[in-house]
Amino acid sequence: MLEFSNVFYKNKDAYKDDKIKYIVNQGGTSSTKTYSTLQILTILSIKYPLKIDIVGLSVPHLKSGVLNDMETICRSMGFEFHDYYKEGDKVFRKGLGTINFLAFDKLGKAHGGRRDILYMNEANHLNWAIAEQLMIRTRIKVFIDYNPTNVFWVQKQLQVNEPERVRLIKSTYKDNPFLEQSIIDAIESRRGDGNNNFWRVYGCGELGIAEGLVFNNFEQKEFDINRFDKYRNGIDWGFSNDPFAFVRVAKENKDLYICREIYSRGLLNKDSAPMVKNIIGTEIVTCDNSEPKSVSDYLQLGVKAVSAVKGKGSIESGIKFLQSFEHIYIHPSCTNVYDEFCNYQWRLDKNGEALPEPVDAFNHAIDAIRYALESDMAHNKVTAITSLWG
Repeated sequence: MLEFSNVFYKNKDAYKDDKIKYIVNQGGTSSTKTYSTLQILTILSIKYPLKIDIVGLSVPHLKSGVLNDMETICRSMGFEFHDYYKEGDKVFRKGLGTINFLAFDKLGKAHGGRRDILYMNEANHLNWAIAEQLMIRTRIKVFIDYNPTNVFWVQKQLQVNEPERVRLIKSTYKDNPFLEQSIIDAIESRRGDGNNNFWRVYGCGELGIAEGLVFNNFEQKEFDINRFDKYRNGIDWGFSNDPFAFVRVAKENKDLYICREIYSRGLLNKDSAPMVKNIIGTEIVTCDNSEPKSVSDYLQLGVKAVSAVKGKGSIESGIKFLQSFEHIYIHPSCTNVYDEFCNYQWRLDKNGEALPEPVDAFNHAIDAIRYALESDMAHNKVTAITSLWG
């Protein structure tokens, strides 16, 4: 049965307003912002001869997100998505229009053909230069959605330069009348744990406030991710609530370079292991030791996985080690790593003063980085101790 939230109707009204070019959905988790947008685009593609492009961070991201939602939406409309979807071309075609599913990691790819409607999913992870080129080549409407973890080009560019053409639609989990109570409880459980930024972003759908950040030595930077002689690799396990996070890093002088990431929910070990192996080959990857079965699975699947030692004080010592780098350069393709660094905060006391303890959020990729560098930290500790002998 086809059902709609009020977010759907707000987007529908914005689409019909000729003065509006950019329909911006800013929302917390489970607010139906993505699902509602896909419902509108599916209906439009069936009814009108429109060329619609849906842009995600990567092909795996599309598969775990919008393509899954499309299956549910089509089934609710009485047909199967894959009966009208060509996997090789990544094109959905039923009725008069087409929907193309695309991923752009380089500016040159965005200089391609034109479209009638553009939808940028989780747009805060898209580079402005790429987003700008995509929007320039869009005739009718641009749909944008994101979790508001930090200020980015929507606020810095669109709302400054073309405010009269932007319709901002804010939503939260309370706008979703179909949400299971268990998910509501899980979201609301984060309200009072001192993790105010998490609740502000994912609970209230408001822009995050970057106060009391743990790191101030990081920045996004273009560099050749294949130029290093030695790499370190780390994994923080996750599946449903928490994401699976793989990160590949390299050290050079006093700087750390974040080169590659895999960051996704719903990945089984048999799915993620080939993705990791394709990046690291025969190198070792150091994994969170809380899931020895997953480490065993990886070994059986041909990945040289080892368990991190961790231990008491490992988080604090890992943070200090990362803070010791003069610069942490994050490649623009590692959008989730950058997102975490922009939001990883110290816990605050009742007076708003920072405590020497990080909030347990925005830390999955950062934990993977700590595991990747565990042997370097151990080496530095031994060197420091032995140097005391003189």
